[in-house]
Amino acid sequence: MNIKTLVFSTTIAGTLLLGACNNMEDKKNEKSDTKTEMKDEKTSKDNAKVEKTGMFKSENKEKVEGKAMIKDGKLMLTDYSSSKGPDLHVYLTKGNKIEEGKKIDDVKHDEATQTFDLKDIDAEQYDTVTIYCDKAHVIFGSAKLK
Repeated sequence: MNIKTLVFSTTIAGTLLLGACNNMEDKKNEKSDTKTEMKDEKTSKDNAKVEKTGMFKSENKEKVEGKAMIKDGKLMLTDYSSSKGPDLHVYLTKGNKIEEGKKIDDVKHDEATQTFDLKDIDAEQYDTVTIYCDKAHVIFGSAKLK
């Protein structure tokens, strides 16, 4: 009978201890989530202040035309057109360095007006909007932002 009581008591104690550990981990995650939400909110607010524009220039024998503008936390392409590509994306980059840039979204080659949300992206860090074909690894064009 004493062995059964000892096993039962050990099981209960272990369960309570593990439950307490999980609760502590949940609280850590809650604090981390709160910090992330605060950072995201700060980035979104900061992006609301960022205003930059630039005109696209074609590159690598491809065609890209139009205007890129960052305003109110969004990237807007106007009067836009480009050569057709199999996997075109719009990136925010530092001087066309794709590997250091941030992929925003797919871009349509024949849609004159396109808008992309920059939620979670610090737009102030980037100075160029780049149209890039992921499949062919070719820059179609870019717009230097000022």
